[in-house]
Amino acid sequence: MTTRDDQTGLMNFGAFAFVVDHVVKRASRSGECATVLSIRIEEHGAERRGSGAPDPAAVYQVARMLRTELRGEDVVARVGDREFGVALPDTDAEHAEVVVGWIGDKLAGQAAAKGGGTARAYVVGRATFEPTHGPVPAEALLEAARSSVEGPSHVAGREGRQAREGGGAGEPSWGEGASRRSTSRRHLRPLRTRDA
Repeated sequence: MTTRDDQTGLMNFGAFAFVVDHVVKRASRSGECATVLSIRIEEHGAERRGSGAPDPAAVYQVARMLRTELRGEDVVARVGDREFGVALPDTDAEHAEVVVGWIGDKLAGQAAAKGGGTARAYVVGRATFEPTHGPVPAEALLEAARSSVEGPSHVAGREGRQAREGGGAGEPSWGEGASRRSTSRRHLRPLRTRDA
């Protein structure tokens, strides 16, 4: 059974779900959070393919950026024709917002560099697993991420219940509790800086 996407060489959906299930189980045992992102390519305009297939250049650019810029322990996959999944181990909602903003800036730069008649947008959703009741299936996390594009969402409990948090997709709240948590986090292997 193949585990790789032919076009990008990234994991496919089946391999992603398998690996993310292990990430979530490990997070549940250690009491850490983990975040799953859904990144979708949306195209509009005269050059859009009638078949609905995404622009291969856009697929390649997103795959390359995710593969080269994220940490080695992050899990990157192509989970649909126009969708990528990313799992961020040991990443709470506050840190996830930093990553989402950084990815958004990178993708906006790619969209601005694209010429021609196609307007391209990238939609990033996210869901953070909180290990309060036990593991949640990878499919439940990815579905929660797909439906959460306006702000952080959280999935907790063995049934995979989703609790939508208030607030929008603006700056994360770096309150006292968040500051204490961030000092013990390994996250943000200096992703590449925006100036690099």
